[in-house]
Amino acid sequence: MSSHSFLIARPDNRPVFSSPDGANEIAHASDWIPLGWLAMFEPRDVQLVEEPPESHSYDPETITRCPTIVRKKDAAIDMLQKRKAKLAKVLPLHLQEQLGGLEKAVRASPLPYVQLVLSDLDMFASPGSERSLRQLISTLDGDDVKQWRNLLASVDTEMGKDFSKVQFPELTGTAAIVGYLPEQFTVPTKPEAPAKVAPKKDAKGKPAPKTAVKQNKKAAAPATKKPWWKFW
Repeated sequence: MSSHSFLIARPDNRPVFSSPDGANEIAHASDWIPLGWLAMFEPRDVQLVEEPPESHSYDPETITRCPTIVRKKDAAIDMLQKRKAKLAKVLPLHLQEQLGGLEKAVRASPLPYVQLVLSDLDMFASPGSERSLRQLISTLDGDDVKQWRNLLASVDTEMGKDFSKVQFPELTGTAAIVGYLPEQFTVPTKPEAPAKVAPKKDAKGKPAPKTAVKQNKKAAAPATKKPWWKFW
């Protein structure tokens, strides 16, 4: 069964434990936190939120806490714009364009705060997971290849020995960056332009002369009509 994360709008900086019925939802994702979402926050924005008694899984003998992130909407947008240069190190152009759709979706929210709801993500179900979340966010501001490899692995993306060796899955690449946005904010994925064929060169490295294509000037002989008596 998939686990989910939610980017929601909030009227204040008091976080909720879960996102019931998609209330004030800006976007959602499955199995991970999209990189574009993380790019809107700082490590100091991470906090713990307790499961309320009205929750269907509430256990009075166990206090369940989960990490979450809350930030003012305008500050989140500013941080996303600052981090675009860092993300450009690993994102192909068509995925960089997806960040514009995320920004528009956040701007369209009528509420002043945004929150990441992570209580349904398995990776943050254990105590101390807030430290892992802070580490993921701080990775965006550095150039540590090992940390970036760990960050990209969290969205099912492979990274080789350096930043030029990053391979996003074709089917889930957009979801790894912005999750699933409402249709009006979705940025169409443009197909990559076909590679240009380099012109042929001779032994000295100069462009080879074009070979003239000979045209057959001999016109086809018109079909000769058979005499009428040949049809009988």
